[in-house]
Amino acid sequence: MRPRSRDLGRPPLPQLRRYAVDPSLPQRYRPVGFALADTGLLYSLAHRPRYLELFLELYGETVTVAEAVADEIRAVARVPQLDRPHRNLVLMGSCADRLVVKLNSGAITVAGPPEDSDDLRATVMRQLREHDRAAAEWRGEAWNLIDASRAKRHNGEIESILVAVGVIKSGGTALLLTNDGGASRVAWQHEVSAQNLRHVLAELACADPELDEGDLLVAFEEMTAHFGTLPEGAGPADSSAFRCRARADKCHTCDPLANQVLQR
Repeated sequence: MRPRSRDLGRPPLPQLRRYAVDPSLPQRYRPVGFALADTGLLYSLAHRPRYLELFLELYGETVTVAEAVADEIRAVARVPQLDRPHRNLVLMGSCADRLVVKLNSGAITVAGPPEDSDDLRATVMRQLREHDRAAAEWRGEAWNLIDASRAKRHNGEIESILVAVGVIKSGGTALLLTNDGGASRVAWQHEVSAQNLRHVLAELACADPELDEGDLLVAFEEMTAHFGTLPEGAGPADSSAFRCRARADKCHTCDPLANQVLQR
């Protein structure tokens, strides 16, 4: 279970933090009712099928995607093989093909946003647009109509947040799995914690002592080289990010949080 924060409220995020990390979440995997994975993170995992399988095994039936995420994946998978090279979809198409198999088998379930979420959808889209504008300004780039329309391409992240918020309001537990810094920050504003590929691989390392931290670092770099790139400062500094520090099944970093109750 993951720690409760709704009653206490959430502290504001530092302006320079590009990814919203919930400090109450341990490195070790803790069960959650719904793990809402977005398109970029799933493509990253599917780029290295071994880690996709390990991820699905660890998270089990909790792995869920919003309808918009499933639609995005299926749309890429439907592109004919012969058309993929000139559309620069060879690698992404292969990843989509693997993910469609998981969608069709039920290994990844699909959930739609709550029916009464139109107002929240508009709010989340506005917040994502504001984040994109701030990010462009931080990079020293001019804000323009292309930037302003970018939030419309965040449909997967928007619906994932809506589903997570709906689950939490219903008394369930939900976690957003995304490499998108803006989505993580907006989710934080709506009482939803987010984790990215670095966190997922670290959880795998804690669950399987046979995984080598150096191999995980190489895998991370390969999986985020083409899509699902993390914001500056959110990725691992070195292989120690994937080091399990447990001894004799006890971890001073993770275990103090074991008795916290997640009521999100």
